[in-house]
Amino acid sequence: MTPDVLFNVIIKNRNAVVNSRDVAKVFRKRHKNVLQNIDNLRSNWSSLVGLKSEPNSKITRLKSEPSKTLNSNLSPVDLEALNHVSKMKFDDCFIPSTYITQNGRTVRSYDMNRDGFTLLTMGFNGRDALAFKLAYISRFNEMEQELTKRNTLYDLEKYLRKQLTDTIQQYYTGDNLGREIMQLTNLLYMVATGHNASKLKRDRGFSKDVSAFAEVLTSDERETYISTENKMIGLYTSGVSGYQELKHRLSKQPA
Repeated sequence: MTPDVLFNVIIKNRNAVVNSRDVAKVFRKRHKNVLQNIDNLRSNWSSLVGLKSEPNSKITRLKSEPSKTLNSNLSPVDLEALNHVSKMKFDDCFIPSTYITQNGRTVRSYDMNRDGFTLLTMGFNGRDALAFKLAYISRFNEMEQELTKRNTLYDLEKYLRKQLTDTIQQYYTGDNLGREIMQLTNLLYMVATGHNASKLKRDRGFSKDVSAFAEVLTSDERETYISTENKMIGLYTSGVSGYQELKHRLSKQPA
């Protein structure tokens, strides 16, 4: 295995995914061939889920979709497998995406979750392919643990966010409450990460309309943000409400 291989599993839209371009690069395949493999999986998936019984045969209805039927000659193991497949959605495993080429063309790709990656690479054989698959599985494990931690911190911050907003509303004496909340929110990002929310989203490739806390911050950054938010609530409650004084106090205290 070459040392420069990057097993680029990322968290996107609160899911651990890997892009088809990265998989093609790691497994030394042409991306258009990987896309063809995914297209074949889509076609076979549709055929499998849409199986119908023959006209005069006894039928078995899929539990998840009563309108769909399966040939009763299938074995119980086959039926159970197909019932399981019918509960999964192709677009949950293979999420359409795009990228811009050097000459400005927009080209399709896919983001794959663990299930999609597993289905795609089942047919990739050889010693190197096995090593790559094991490395990817390890990365998925790491990122899914990170995702669990991020989600827990996200739920905690929602509660703190309300507490901070209520505190500002209670103690703020100025005439522009909305601007005060926005400025102090950006201060939290500055203290926790060194950048405001807009720069974080821009530098990390996220659209400007996503929540920086929900989508952009790592779990370590979220912990620092939450710690700083707790301190800001305490300071604001005690009468420290000026932006510069808050910045000074929050930046000096260990997060």
